[in-house]
Amino acid sequence: MSPGTATDLERARRSLKSTVIEPFKQIKFGLYVIGVSVAFVGICALMFVIAFNDQYNHVMGIFHVVDPNIQWELVTNDVFYTNAIRIGAMLALFITVMLIMVFKLTHRYYGPLVSIERFVEHVTAGDYSVRCKIREKDELHDLVVKLNEMADVLEKRHGKNQR
Repeated sequence: MSPGTATDLERARRSLKSTVIEPFKQIKFGLYVIGVSVAFVGICALMFVIAFNDQYNHVMGIFHVVDPNIQWELVTNDVFYTNAIRIGAMLALFITVMLIMVFKLTHRYYGPLVSIERFVEHVTAGDYSVRCKIREKDELHDLVVKLNEMADVLEKRHGKNQR
């Protein structure tokens, strides 16, 4: 085992641990987004089936095919199966991308919210010396700056520790 391997493994564990901050909230948010996405895909699939049925009836009207077996073979050819596979692959890709995006977005919002919640608990308890710290790239950075300014004012006004 090389010297850098242990730190790489430790960094990977820390990264995964810091990414999954509020698993239940992240999963709940993810399920809402995926539910809406699946509903949208379901509506699109329904529209596709209706269009396919209309096209099927149109083709059968043009060719006057009476035998149901021949009708089905005429419509479900290689082009139909190829498109069905493409649509299935795109649906799988869509769901995968949605899962990744939901995971990343919830991490960007719930991570700072956990820090802000801890900060508020300290200030509520009277510890005005505590400051909220989040990454510069986090979405709620402007809010954290204002909360820290509020803590500065409270600390100047009421002292460092009012427990």
